[in-house]
Amino acid sequence: MEKKYMDGVFVNNVTIVDVTPVYGGKEWQNEKYKDDVGLDIKLEIGQNFQPVFYLGGRLKKDEFGEIKDPGSVRRVMSFFDAINMNPEFDDNYKLKDTDILRDCVGREFMRLSYVSGKRDNGKLKYTDFQQVVSASSQKREIVDIFKTHVTNGWVKNYKPEVMESNAPGNDELSGW
Repeated sequence: MEKKYMDGVFVNNVTIVDVTPVYGGKEWQNEKYKDDVGLDIKLEIGQNFQPVFYLGGRLKKDEFGEIKDPGSVRRVMSFFDAINMNPEFDDNYKLKDTDILRDCVGREFMRLSYVSGKRDNGKLKYTDFQQVVSASSQKREIVDIFKTHVTNGWVKNYKPEVMESNAPGNDELSGW
């Protein structure tokens, strides 16, 4: 019997607590590959902490540095689609009006996290997939997108093999 779902993949709806725009990348990103546009999104996940989910991308530019299209910044645009918001962006894909971010608070979207290794203490390390879908979507939708990214080599740090070998297989998507 073929497994329907992937080991080490967790999908949950989350609620937005706060959103902050990020321009020019994050300090942990390689200088050569820093995102042009991103969002820090503080989440309510039903636990005793509120993690910050980062979502960002790089603009596609020509050899002269002129923007040709949004490139992977489309992830940011897709985030707003997933929460039924339609902000305006300037020519550099920055938000024209950041006041709209207040209206994001309380909205939900579906997020996928996956096992990406083990921490120094032996516990599993999880990474958030930088694509989201509407909270009303079927979990299968985001899993299929993730599976395509893994198959195409765009997600390089998915490591289901680090999960305990004696753990039962997942025929259901895992929750928290």
